[in-house]
Amino acid sequence: MNRGAGERLRRALRWPAATSFHGLQWLRMQAQASAALGWSGRRLIRATYPGRQPLRDGGKVAVFAHFDRDGRVHDFVLTYLRALGQAGFAVVFVSNAPRLANAAVEQLRPLVALVLHRRNLGYDFAAYQDGLAALGELARFDQVVLANDSVYGPLFDLGALLRRCDDRADVWGMTDNREHRYHLQSYFLLFRRTVLTNPAFAAFWRAVRPVQSRQWVIRRYEVGLTQHLQRAGLRCGALFPCETVAAGAAAANSDKPVNVMHVHWDRLITVLGCPFIKRELLLYNPLKVAHVSRWRDVIRGVSFYDTELIARHLCAQRRHAP
Repeated sequence: MNRGAGERLRRALRWPAATSFHGLQWLRMQAQASAALGWSGRRLIRATYPGRQPLRDGGKVAVFAHFDRDGRVHDFVLTYLRALGQAGFAVVFVSNAPRLANAAVEQLRPLVALVLHRRNLGYDFAAYQDGLAALGELARFDQVVLANDSVYGPLFDLGALLRRCDDRADVWGMTDNREHRYHLQSYFLLFRRTVLTNPAFAAFWRAVRPVQSRQWVIRRYEVGLTQHLQRAGLRCGALFPCETVAAGAAAANSDKPVNVMHVHWDRLITVLGCPFIKRELLLYNPLKVAHVSRWRDVIRGVSFYDTELIARHLCAQRRHAP
């Protein structure tokens, strides 16, 4: 391919001039996106199970995305679902697990309004999409939460915390991030009625495809959702914004954006009262953050959360490690 043809291809893909490595990455992502279009009209839901909690007009609902390679619903997930219920949210549970055991479904029924078992395509955003679609007309709800099992918690009273999600913003996240571009982190998002009735919200979800590229999902969907809603004039805010989290922290010695859920995990919990800790941090610690091994003592020092829920799950996950 000559240079002129390469430039025309990059412009067609709306990708800036970049190294050949990044160009190949982008081409792979485009190919995966194109393949996903073939799934867009096909049924991804394997099974639907009714729960025992009602979905009420004017109420609050949470779409909860789940994955477990063995089809288990671990105790830390059940604890999270109970906390959502105690905070006033009916739950639509969407599982991407390869299988979902009957025993797991029976555990879920008392805690949720609906269980969807779907094919493991598209990561959490495609699961969120199917959960939202199952709700029908979103404008009938007062609030909708999107949450997933990539965190342990809540370590503190979730209902009390969510009462801070007032009309200062239309969309609330727990934490935000400036990596790539500004966005609310998608492990927990709360949408108020002003968003649920805005055509931009429905338009975003209509465009979601079950792409099997984590980087695509992060850039186009996690980052893209905040950017899309801001362009529509909707206000996005974080309960624990990165500037507040980093202020006064010992590691805040760089202007480079960081994932505060990793770098400042302990400050978030002990000083600011963030109710979650990332699973990835405890399992892999990809940024090599110091002192993560003391997570039990940190949590026990400020919370009544049962840290054995975390320890048992970590043990189960490590048995699968290569």
